[in-house]
Amino acid sequence: MAATLRRTLRSPLFRCRLSPLSTTTSADNPKPSSSPSDTTSAAKSAIRLESDPDRLAALFEAAARHPSFYGDRPIYHISIRKLARHRRPDLIERLLEGAKSDPKAPKSEGFLLCLLSLYADAGMLDHAVRIFEAMPGLGCRRSERSLCALLSAFLKNGRVDRLQEAFDRAPGEFGVTPGVASYNVLLKALCVISEVDRARSLLDEMPERGIEPDIICHDTVLDGYLRKGDHAGFEKVLEEISRKNLSPDTGTYNCRIAALCAKGNSLEAAELLEEMKTNGIQPDRISFNVLIDGFRKEGNMDSAMKVFERLKAVKRPDGGAMSPNFRTYIVLLQGLVEKAEFDKAVEICRECLERKWPPPLETVRGLLDGLTKSSRVEEAKDVMARMRKAIRGDARDAWKEIEAAVSLSEAPK
Repeated sequence: MAATLRRTLRSPLFRCRLSPLSTTTSADNPKPSSSPSDTTSAAKSAIRLESDPDRLAALFEAAARHPSFYGDRPIYHISIRKLARHRRPDLIERLLEGAKSDPKAPKSEGFLLCLLSLYADAGMLDHAVRIFEAMPGLGCRRSERSLCALLSAFLKNGRVDRLQEAFDRAPGEFGVTPGVASYNVLLKALCVISEVDRARSLLDEMPERGIEPDIICHDTVLDGYLRKGDHAGFEKVLEEISRKNLSPDTGTYNCRIAALCAKGNSLEAAELLEEMKTNGIQPDRISFNVLIDGFRKEGNMDSAMKVFERLKAVKRPDGGAMSPNFRTYIVLLQGLVEKAEFDKAVEICRECLERKWPPPLETVRGLLDGLTKSSRVEEAKDVMARMRKAIRGDARDAWKEIEAAVSLSEAPK
């Protein structure tokens, strides 16, 4: 490993990529070559472009010498996500433990919980637990926020047993009394393992334990009943929300939209978007995606496309656009291909590929078959060429098989 790092540091490619990070001065350049923000920006660009995990780690460590680095969390998420994809837990540990022990790094609760969460995202659960255990020794007092991060790490890694154990041990061993946020993580965990009735019982017990459940807790159990298909349980929680005069939020409405769509009542579900607007509640991408999928399942692609256009016009509270995500495009593309609406399907496929999101191969295969049977060979060739450029990794072989199977020369004249 040491030899690899030395070769990396000496390589022209590394020096070329690292050069924008430098802030040194010289006789020819008496002023610093870049500001801290420029340095951080250059580091993010270099890390995004780097495909070799060892060089990525070296770039990360070089950038960490700059004071502004530790305040820019996206760099951490980008780096650890890429190393996790490369299955390099050794490098993940090296970078995160280095950050934990670096005197320049903040020892705030927020920073340490960021490290904990990154370990959890990478599937390194025991490392995440050790960050939590180390907090007092690093001069950081644990709070309920810390407990929630630990519980969420267990949930993310499918260890509901350890989550329940940590929840029970928290007051005596960790000195943290679970509050409403911690209870909500436990409620989610119970719903994930299909113990929705237990979650409902816990919701009822919370006031007896001195914790008043909020709307998020009710939304969690509501979603649990929705996924279980328990209509009676779902309606009882809705009635309780009304009886307690809790203000429904986006999560509450999303559950109601999903429940109506599941019954084939997507037009009625669409009316809830107007109700949300009237009540000053901002729909999110989930609100629109669930509704689009509902219309797709009902074969109503005209309404699905209208919801899609409405989604693209919505502004987030910060003023930015609430853009569609990968799932939005895939659901639309599947529905349009199923309905043989190839004009719109080609448009959606191209738009998806422009965002560098290759659709599922079988869905595109259906589109190509439909285009060739409709004598739209040039459009089929265009989609095929765009897919060929977009496909990466193991999917290339599967795509070559699809190309070979779609005989454009045999298309009707």
